[in-house]
Amino acid sequence: MRPLAFEHFLLAFLVSFVLICDGQDQTGFISIDCGLEPDVTNYTEKSTGLNFISDQTFVDTGESKVIYEKNKKEYQRQYYSFRSFPEGNRNCYKIRVAAAGTKYLIRAEFFYGDYDEHDMPLTFDLYVGNDLWDSIKISNSSSYVYKEIIHVPPRNPVLVCLVNTGNGTPFITTLEFRPLDNSTYLTKGVSLATVGRWDVGSSKDQYRYDKDFHDRFWYEWQPSKTKNLSTTLAITDSKDTDDHYNIPSVVMSTAAMPQDANGSLIFRWPPDNRDISGDEYYFYMHFAEIQVLQANQTREFNIFYNGEFFDGPISPAYLQTRTVYNKIPLKARQHTFTISKAENSTLPPILNALEIYTVKQFSLWETHQQDVKSTYGLKRNWQGDPCLPKEYLWEGLNCSYKENDKPPRIIALDLSNNNFTGNVPEFLSRLEELRVLNLDNNQLNGPLPAELMAKWKKGFLQLSVNGNPNICASVSCKKKHSAVVPVVASVVGASILLLAIAAAIYCGLLRSRHGIAKAGFTIGPYSLEAGKRQFTYADIPRITNNFDRVIGKGGFGTVYHGHVGDTQVAVKMLSRSSVQGYQQFQSEARGDIQCYILYSLNLTALVGYFTDENNTGLIYEYMANSDLRSHLSAGLEYLHHGCKPPIIHRDVKSANILLDENFRAKISDFGISKIFPTSDNSVTHVSTEVAGTLGYLDPKYYKSNRLNEKSDVYSFGIVLLEIITGRPAISKIPDETCLREWVIMMFEKGLINGIVDPRLQGNFHVNSAWKAVEIALNCVSLNSAKRPTMSEVIGVLKGCLEATKVGCGSENKSKDSIQAIPLNLVTQEIDTQPSAR
Repeated sequence: MRPLAFEHFLLAFLVSFVLICDGQDQTGFISIDCGLEPDVTNYTEKSTGLNFISDQTFVDTGESKVIYEKNKKEYQRQYYSFRSFPEGNRNCYKIRVAAAGTKYLIRAEFFYGDYDEHDMPLTFDLYVGNDLWDSIKISNSSSYVYKEIIHVPPRNPVLVCLVNTGNGTPFITTLEFRPLDNSTYLTKGVSLATVGRWDVGSSKDQYRYDKDFHDRFWYEWQPSKTKNLSTTLAITDSKDTDDHYNIPSVVMSTAAMPQDANGSLIFRWPPDNRDISGDEYYFYMHFAEIQVLQANQTREFNIFYNGEFFDGPISPAYLQTRTVYNKIPLKARQHTFTISKAENSTLPPILNALEIYTVKQFSLWETHQQDVKSTYGLKRNWQGDPCLPKEYLWEGLNCSYKENDKPPRIIALDLSNNNFTGNVPEFLSRLEELRVLNLDNNQLNGPLPAELMAKWKKGFLQLSVNGNPNICASVSCKKKHSAVVPVVASVVGASILLLAIAAAIYCGLLRSRHGIAKAGFTIGPYSLEAGKRQFTYADIPRITNNFDRVIGKGGFGTVYHGHVGDTQVAVKMLSRSSVQGYQQFQSEARGDIQCYILYSLNLTALVGYFTDENNTGLIYEYMANSDLRSHLSAGLEYLHHGCKPPIIHRDVKSANILLDENFRAKISDFGISKIFPTSDNSVTHVSTEVAGTLGYLDPKYYKSNRLNEKSDVYSFGIVLLEIITGRPAISKIPDETCLREWVIMMFEKGLINGIVDPRLQGNFHVNSAWKAVEIALNCVSLNSAKRPTMSEVIGVLKGCLEATKVGCGSENKSKDSIQAIPLNLVTQEIDTQPSAR
């Protein structure tokens, strides 16, 4: 476990230095050839003079691919290869620019080049930082797509990420950064995505570097019913304005004017009848007089937007560029610009160049930078921002998301079973909000950092270092036989302590309350120093307001609502009269030992505990919206696949899935949960007495006493059917068909409207409903081998949710679908192939 190798950084620096020295006019350019062959670090593309470098120092994942061999001779070298990302949902390039706060034109190119001859369409997402830049849609193997954005990175490094949306493997061909003058393309704190950039009146297909100092792509546009003008003389920026757009002279040397001397130039966006009223645009019109006017000639015109005066009168200076643009974004169903001859003008209007951009409103929300710097020191398969976007949260990590736009903070870190070696790094101590740290089963050694030890001793940190025999409890680590640091997690420890004390009570071993306060307890590989996050029974009346609100009852006893400071809690009291309650209570604590240390958003969190000779209890976070029964799947997936060893809940039912104030579902009540052994791969089940709730019990488990994770899947299937139908698992009406059989009967008849909860009154996405019912019925298959895993269930339900969003939001088409196509005056479409030699 060490920072990024120094030699990688040095290589990137030397390559950049060589390229800067080789071409001073490319200062600030970053031109990355993605997937370049490993033995090549840089080269110069002869047709443009652009210096490209390998992407090996900017990305840690992906595979290099080469386009179909016969295509190579047709295109520039940067299109020979690309980098493909078959693994991971999110893969990111980390680009360090010259200075954060500088405006850049960022361009990503995608050219598949028929490398595998499959000719399959692809769709994936492109992100800058934590914000969606665009969706990339490759219609066939010869498609070429490029995306540009004018963006001011708030800090270094800049992350450009490709996200797999389940519609093909993401890839990228080139990634380019071009610095711009910060006084150009001014907006009110937003970024600009390129819609199109046109060289008006030109017959040349395309210009870029070295014709354009900023390497912008310019495509020709010859409007219909216009005349073309041109000059061979150089065009410069205006001397009378702060116009620093540096429009290439070759672009400004052509223009179009109406054939009719009294006519107007009109262009519309979009060129068809699409309604784009939900989008905002910036239009940049560039003018320069390229004719030598006689003394009796004048060219003066006004610009109108959607029938209203926009700017003018404008009289372009000879061989000098003047740029006219909207100072605030324009929003309308359609944008129509009319450039009309002024009253005293003898010549018609002209237009030399046009740029159109659409607004990208980025949140620029990022994880707290101290946390980012600390976690980037870990060499893992983590990509992008640790906490954002939430759907791509790093595996083994959890974050807190606060209000008032405060950056997220890392609060839990699971680094177990990673074969890390060496000392525990100091930078983990700089994760200020870290509350859970699991370092189990690595090869770490030496002392723990002093700051981590201090947090643990104060009860601020839950720390687990089992399976690292050479880690020392002391800072100095001088003694040969220093004690191994125990798993010190307040959540886990509270449960262990309760186990020890409850056992002592029932065995008659507990003699003195003072003895409890001083003792330490150990169960299996876990131990806890007494006094961590412990309440006294005397605190409970104050916490519960004298037990005034009962929110639940069970075999263990009664649950009361309460407050610990500003935090709402549920206080679970153990009934001394219930042996079953004690057993469930003990089992629930064991469940805490195995899973709460790993911290899941979908498991209820343990706040603390209390105990004395007569009273014992647990204090949990309060779920504001009760449970599903009184008013679903991620928690079970976590128990089965996130916990090591896995845990089978055994009592999954709607009453045990609680809802917080944001209606986030969390699994509770681990009273009869069972640990599933993983050391022996041949183990397919465990034999145990049947436990659970009728109506939710797996019939195979009930008959055979053989328990495995598919037993939980069956129970979840029943819960899912309850949610879909609005019916209980077991009807209170005698002789009524049970829920599972009733749904199967309706499903086979194709009566989806009869299955779905009638309270929805038919307002649901039919295809999603069918899929949800189908996966629920798969879960409750009598053949457990045919039941899906919880991971598979989650995948299907997420797909249903996304389909529902699309179906309900069809009127809000994404503005990311805009193509860089000519306006309605254009007679020839832009070439959409990569640049030829």
